[in-house]
Order: sequence, then structure tokens, then C-alpha cells
Amino acid sequence: MKYKKINDATVQCIITQEDMMEYGLTLTDIFERNEKGEEFLRDVIERAHDEVGYQINNGNIAMQITPLKDKGLVVTFTDESPAAFKDILQHLKEVLQDVSMELSRQDGTEGGPETGQQYEENRRMFVFASLHQAMQYTASIPNRYSVRSHLYKEGEAYYLVLEKNRLSHKTFNKISAQAVEFGNLIAVSEDRLLYLEEHGECLIRDRAVSKLRKIYLA
Repeated sequence: MKYKKINDATVQCIITQEDMMEYGLTLTDIFERNEKGEEFLRDVIERAHDEVGYQINNGNIAMQITPLKDKGLVVTFTDESPAAFKDILQHLKEVLQDVSMELSRQDGTEGGPETGQQYEENRRMFVFASLHQAMQYTASIPNRYSVRSHLYKEGEAYYLVLEKNRLSHKTFNKISAQAVEFGNLIAVSEDRLLYLEEHGECLIRDRAVSKLRKIYLA
């Protein structure tokens, strides 16, 4: 595992396929937040203190997880606040570029953004281990916010896609930051959405937040 301190509140950790194998982990363990995956992510955060001097101030951590083409991961974590969460998103593109260039140097190919994809800043995707977790999250969003959103299921995981639409950037970051208590943020691109459309099942097309909130609070 390779650590990089972005700033005092934010750390990036590159986890290779070999690291995953050493821990006996799969991507499913990480994104479904099972016991093995949660234990691993806690270890990643704890090791950041020894590796780069990262200090956990209040115990609340926002985490962004991005799968890589070599079956590894980039895990970025920070103090859980809308401002810090925004910092994660600002660094996402350069993180993917740095990792892709490093992998390209290793295999002798030309560098460039991860798989050449463009990651949409005005769209967020979260993966939840259960529908209950997704509904818990939507119930935490005040009903005064109208959120353009869609719900998908692939395998045992549930994917909630949020779109900024008419929300302010401040509000969009705020409600996005709330999601990390219940699920994981993953990088979203057109290719990923097309894959989800093809291989997953669209459970709610648009207004997923509003509909799930009503079901949960009924």
C-alpha cells in the first residue's frame, strides 16, 4: 500500500491487487462493507498515522473508493464535513491520472487518465450493501431538497445516483457527505452508468431519494 498526504485532513492510499490478495479480499468485500472489508478499511486508516502522520480528530471519516483497472483501489479519506468532502472530489481526477500514469510506467504503455474516462463532478454514485441502508440515507436528506436521483441494483449491492441539477454546490456537497455514513462513494462516468444499465436493474428511475424517503418514513 502506498500513502500520500493530500493535506492535514485528507489522505490517499493506493491499494494494489497484491495487497488485496494478501488480505484475502475482493472488491465485493469492500463495496458491500462486510466484516472483512470494514476491518481492512479501518486498518488502512490506522496505518496512515504511521505512514504519513495522519491524525484523526473526531473519529468521523468520509471515504471515497475508486476501483482501478488492475483490480486495485484508490481509497481517499478525510474529516467528514461538506468542505472536506468537496476536497476529496477536487482531488479525484488528479488521483486517477497519477495512478494511471504510474501503472502505465510499470507496463510500458503511455500514461493518461484512468481508462480515458471523464468523471462527472455534477453526478455522484453511492453503493450500499442493503436497500435498508440506502433508505436510511435518503431519510437523512431534508424533504425541502428536490434531488434528481436513480436507484439501481447489481448483484447484492444497491447503487444510488445523485445529480446536482438545480441544487447549489454547497447543498449538493452537504447531502453527498451525509451518504458516507451509510455507504461508499465511487467514481462515476458514462461508461460506468452504461455498464450499470446493461448489467444491473433500474429499480427507480428519477426521484429515487423522494420515493425511498417516503417508504422509510411511512
